Amino acid sequence: VARVLVVLDALLSVAIVRRVAYTNIDWNAYMGEARGYASGERDYAKLRGDTGPLVYPAGFLYLYDALRRVTDDGADVRRAQMIFVVVYAAHQAAAMAVTVKARVVPPWALSLLCVSKRIHSVFALRMFNDGVCSLVAWVAIWLAQSKRFVAAAVALSVAASVKMNALLFLPPFLVLLVGHERVSTACVAVGAFVGVQVVVGWPFLSTYPREYVGRAFELGRKFTYEWTVNWKFVSIETFSSDAFSLGLLLAHVAILFAFAHARWYRRGGGFFPAFFVDFFERARTDAAASKRLKSLTAADVVCAMAEGNFIGIVFARSLHYQFYAWYFHSLPLLLWSISSNGSRRGGKGGGRLRRALAVAARVGAMGAIEWCWNVYPSTPTSSLVLFATHAALLMSLWLG
Repeated sequence: VARVLVVLDALLSVAIVRRVAYTNIDWNAYMGEARGYASGERDYAKLRGDTGPLVYPAGFLYLYDALRRVTDDGADVRRAQMIFVVVYAAHQAAAMAVTVKARVVPPWALSLLCVSKRIHSVFALRMFNDGVCSLVAWVAIWLAQSKRFVAAAVALSVAASVKMNALLFLPPFLVLLVGHERVSTACVAVGAFVGVQVVVGWPFLSTYPREYVGRAFELGRKFTYEWTVNWKFVSIETFSSDAFSLGLLLAHVAILFAFAHARWYRRGGGFFPAFFVDFFERARTDAAASKRLKSLTAADVVCAMAEGNFIGIVFARSLHYQFYAWYFHSLPLLLWSISSNGSRRGGKGGGRLRRALAVAARVGAMGAIEWCWNVYPSTPTSSLVLFATHAALLMSLWLG
């Protein structure tokens, strides 16, 4: 089923590229930033596009400089779009491979990954770096499912070098890594993650390190109210306030710790304090983790990483339209990972009805989220519906 869907979706993407007129969003800005790098500029404070300063790590520059070279300095937009059709097809293949391996989502529900208007636009029409970042992140999840944690750390770091949002996967990844692998292996994986960042950023770290770190990994970035998809239902004064930003950050961290304790590390009473006690006990002898690894399933890995990423989405300072690619493909996994309590009670008829209602609720949630992302420009209503649906899903994950 997955292979057929990938092929059909790729053909649909080609048709979309041929029929839908191109309108520039960030492509020209990306090309301008790549030209600055190609001209020899290594000061991140001086690298700019026509929409403002460069705010992505060095992997982004290498990627779009390569695209610039094969698209006649960015002028051959159609060729670039076709390249991103290939990226999109690879992304669909990776996401479906992870989903199938988890055995959480029914085969028919994979088709839900192929029907998003906004996602086709983000990948094939607009050529955002979010799609490439997400592709590599899904490869990292697949590697983690196979318990190849060092390779997964490398892939996740490569994704973060294209766009910083891949770091949202890092908290659950570290819990899984440190909690289920040898301490020595965990140290190698963390070292590999950091090493990739150093190697990728070295041309800039060795010349203008402060400018590179400050721009590529800027945590205090200010967002424009006009483009927010998720917070239009609050006032511009609230949106722009430091108190609002701090509140979101604190909520984000608190929910991460709550999920780590109750869902990602359940042995010995949970993350507090069993995770740390177990770590220090194993650290003395670098104890093997074979028994622990057997208890870590492919579903455990992807659900934990998808939950960690989704928590970041719920409490994001601002979501722009292309950010939908960060989590859309994990929605079926998240929705179907929620248990249908009582679905087996009340006889066959009652059980079937409950299962049908559960499926309808899941599809309805995806439909509501998709609608919100397709409202342009976003409105207080669309933002409120998006937040409410996100909050309901997060609560269901916690209770489920």
